[in-house]
Amino acid sequence: MHSLNTSPTKVPPETPPPVFSQVDPRLLRPHPYNSSIYGEEDVTELVELIRQSGWIKLLVITPNYTIISGHRRWKAVLQLEWSTVPVEVREFATQEAELEALLLENASRIKTTEQKVREAEAWKSIEQRQAKKRMSEAGQKSAPGQPAEKGVENFPHLSSKGKTRDRLAKLVGLGSGRTYSKAAKVVETIDRETSSGNLETAQTLRQVLNSKSVDAAWNLLKHPPNRATATKDGNSNSRLNQTSSTSLSNQDFPKRSCWSCQYRGELIGNDSFYCDRLGTLSFLDKDADTRGAECDWWRERWSQMPDKTSQTNYTLTLSFSPQLQLLFEDAARSAGMSVVDWAHYQLQRAAELATQANQSGRLQPISTT
Repeated sequence: MHSLNTSPTKVPPETPPPVFSQVDPRLLRPHPYNSSIYGEEDVTELVELIRQSGWIKLLVITPNYTIISGHRRWKAVLQLEWSTVPVEVREFATQEAELEALLLENASRIKTTEQKVREAEAWKSIEQRQAKKRMSEAGQKSAPGQPAEKGVENFPHLSSKGKTRDRLAKLVGLGSGRTYSKAAKVVETIDRETSSGNLETAQTLRQVLNSKSVDAAWNLLKHPPNRATATKDGNSNSRLNQTSSTSLSNQDFPKRSCWSCQYRGELIGNDSFYCDRLGTLSFLDKDADTRGAECDWWRERWSQMPDKTSQTNYTLTLSFSPQLQLLFEDAARSAGMSVVDWAHYQLQRAAELATQANQSGRLQPISTT
């Protein structure tokens, strides 16, 4: 008689285990959602910190060289002209899983209200895709003649009871669902005004939202100054008029604080944060408002960064057809970049890849097997 084999059957994992490697940082590319959610940040002090320590935390990337975690570190080592950078290569089953990892990797960083709103919108898009997939699968499994089961929200990070907006607000730290809804409307207006070329209006709303409060930005959106110049057809409530945008931009914004400073870095624990100018600082010694009021390095978070060099840039003028213009604008928008930044990045990357291809052959995706 043969004895039964009772040992557990090994099931292969859905996602291959991570691979640790060293890669040329010039081959890496930012995740298209990173800049659209978190914007651009100065890495001057981080460059000096890495230069002095000679150490850098692993970057998390995909097999196709897209960065999931470590965008600021990547920018720093590019400035330092490192030839290689340590990475952890992970494969993701879906785009939703990739975006989820990006959000989770940034969970501990200090964020502006606008960044929290954009995180919430990203989480919502993930949940909507998951719900749509569940409904589709339920419809395929339902018996003939029977209605498909309605998709239920069982997304692990949004599984608590309550309205979706309340759960999203709790997830990203925006308080109540009502606060999140107001902030989302303000951010929507910021994007609309930016697309329309009303940069002063967008900037003013952004400053109030991030430096004062959601209610202050909401009230500014609903009741801008110089309302007497608004039309009486009701459409003036949907956007700030030109007169109000001029008067708004002249107000004194924002309050000096670590929270409103562009050198503010990631949160460290519950009582400290990293400053790109001064290093690790503790709120136990001095609160954020006091530090901001006394700090000589304080600079408005959304102001234009000072020039880092006096070197004259090389200027290249190219002409493209209208069809290519639309194609480039769509690609830049998907990457969360301006057309100029996107074109600069693509040209630089193409040149570097061409150089490497001539030296070592065609670039291949990193294998995780």
